[in-house]
Amino acid sequence: MVERNTPWPPGTPNWVDLAADDPAAAAGFYADLFGWNCEHRNSTEYFVCSLAGEDVGGIGPKQPGMEHRESRWTTYLATDQLERTLDAVQAEGGRRLVGPCDIALQGRMAITADPNGAIFGLWQAADHVGTERRSTPGSLVWSEALSRDHEAAKKFYLGLFDYRAEEVGGYDTQYAALYVGDRPVAGTGELHPDMPKDTPPHWLPYFATAAVDTTVAQVVERGGSLGGDLLDTDFGRMAVLSDPEGARFAVIQLG
Repeated sequence: MVERNTPWPPGTPNWVDLAADDPAAAAGFYADLFGWNCEHRNSTEYFVCSLAGEDVGGIGPKQPGMEHRESRWTTYLATDQLERTLDAVQAEGGRRLVGPCDIALQGRMAITADPNGAIFGLWQAADHVGTERRSTPGSLVWSEALSRDHEAAKKFYLGLFDYRAEEVGGYDTQYAALYVGDRPVAGTGELHPDMPKDTPPHWLPYFATAAVDTTVAQVVERGGSLGGDLLDTDFGRMAVLSDPEGARFAVIQLG
C-alpha cells in the first residue's frame, strides 16, 4: 500500500473524478462497489470519496458547457506550475476545456484534451494532494490514455512532462509505459481494434479489487456492463467495465 500526504511528482496521476448526470446515484453505485464513503464537503454538489478516512476520488455534476458529453472518469495529472503546463498543452497541440480555477484552499485545476481528444485534468496541489492511497482494493492504481494514434499521443505527453517512455511488447496494440524517474506512473496506447468504432479516445482509470470476477458480477447486477473478456495479465486479472451511465473504468486484481 502507498499512502501520500505530500504532492505527487509532476506527471503522476494524482486524482480521479467522475462527471455524472446523477452524481448521487453514481456515488451510491461506487460506494456499494468499492466500499467508499462518499460525502459532500464545503457545501458543494461534489462528493469526495474515501477509504478508511483517506481520499481516493470524487463524483460530481458535469462542468458547465460539457453537459452534452458522455459521463466519464477524468484522470488528473500532477503539476507544480499549472499555467506553464497549460501553455505546454496548447504548444503540443492539445486544448484547454475548463479553467484554470481555484478550488477553495485545496488547489488549482484545469480540464484539457490531448491532440487525439482524450480528456484529462491537471491538479496543482495546495492543501489537498489528491489521492492519498494506492494499491488497496477500491483505490486508483493505474491510468492510461487510449487512442488510435499512438505516436501522436506519446509525442504529446512526452512534451508535456519530463516522462521517459518505454514501449511494452507482446500485445495486439502499441503501448508505452510513462516513467517519472525510475517509476512507471501511467501509460498511453492504442484502442484495441475489437472495440466499437465509435469508442472515443479516453483516459481509463484502474481501481484495485480483491476479486475481479465478483466485482464484474456486482457491476452487471447493478446496471453496468462488461466491455470485452476478462484478461489475465502479468500484472493481475483485469476487466474493463462501464457503470450504469456508461462511464468507463477498469478493475484489476493485483498479482
